[in-house]
Amino acid sequence: MRAVKRRLSWLGAILAIAAFCGQAVAAQDSEVKTSGTRSVEKGAEAGSIKPADYVRMLGKGLDVDWAKTPEGMAAYHASAVADLKKMGFSHARVRVKDDVTEGLLQRIETIVKDCLAQGLIPVVAYQGDAFKTEPTDGNMQAVVSWWGTVAERLKNCPPRLSFDSLIEVTDALNKDSDKINQLYEKVVAEIRKTNPERIIFISPRLRSDPAYLNELKIPTKHNGFLMAEWHFYASGPSKTNPNKLWTTGAEEEKELIRAKIRQALDWQSKTGIPTWVGAWMPNDYNKGDNYTLDEQIKFARFVAGELDKAGVPFSVNSDSKYYDRENRKWIEENLPLVHEILKPSNHN
Repeated sequence: MRAVKRRLSWLGAILAIAAFCGQAVAAQDSEVKTSGTRSVEKGAEAGSIKPADYVRMLGKGLDVDWAKTPEGMAAYHASAVADLKKMGFSHARVRVKDDVTEGLLQRIETIVKDCLAQGLIPVVAYQGDAFKTEPTDGNMQAVVSWWGTVAERLKNCPPRLSFDSLIEVTDALNKDSDKINQLYEKVVAEIRKTNPERIIFISPRLRSDPAYLNELKIPTKHNGFLMAEWHFYASGPSKTNPNKLWTTGAEEEKELIRAKIRQALDWQSKTGIPTWVGAWMPNDYNKGDNYTLDEQIKFARFVAGELDKAGVPFSVNSDSKYYDRENRKWIEENLPLVHEILKPSNHN
């Protein structure tokens, strides 16, 4: 009897999520037809969102660990979603690294539901570590299967939800463009079985460097609902590394940033596929924390301003640097930095 009750309870939870996603689709269709509100841009088709419209909707967001790290999962609460939206962020890049389990699926569903309820766009992003460290056919198939299961589970959610096929190309995969392209071909085909018009992101090698966008092969099943993701300064700038140097904001340091943006825009122009930045960070938090708040603000002002000028949406790495998850409030001393990211002032 207890087992039956548990099964009924589990079934009820799944049906509730499915019902919510169905209602969200209906609500979005109504918005498209009647008002073209901020949550759904005018011109977006009922039941689908074209990449060009999605670019405008994505705006600015945060990379979040609500479904990735033990700390992020333990501290997660729907109020964090509401706080991000209220602050002015438009999306959350929800990073996931674990293998599929029923518990993980329910967690992802809950986060997606909470985001949609608050008008925050959820981008589900998979880490795929095993494939990145050992890009074997078996590990590739594991990524494909992961996405097949997740895509099936979320297929009824509205098109504001998108899928980020691989969080960042690193490790051994950095040197194997063929394997990367094989993965995207298979992942996109798998997702398209259940989500024919959902936005999917693919990204290039070497930590998603836009210099390698030209190596990407566009998956045959993309169906017009594809975007490319690229990263720069994902672990922050450096005061010594010439490839991502930022000290005083000298012209040559600014040009490093502009050059990366030009690479992405050139590829966009050539392919007609929009891009976004999945991760950048205004401080080397993980490698010394060497920048004062004023220095971070100056860097963020320039990066956010340049991306705004280029019309490229972006996600900043990461939520825990700005939001106190345990106490459910913004970190007071970093609020000037958050405001600069959202609305860069005096950009030049």
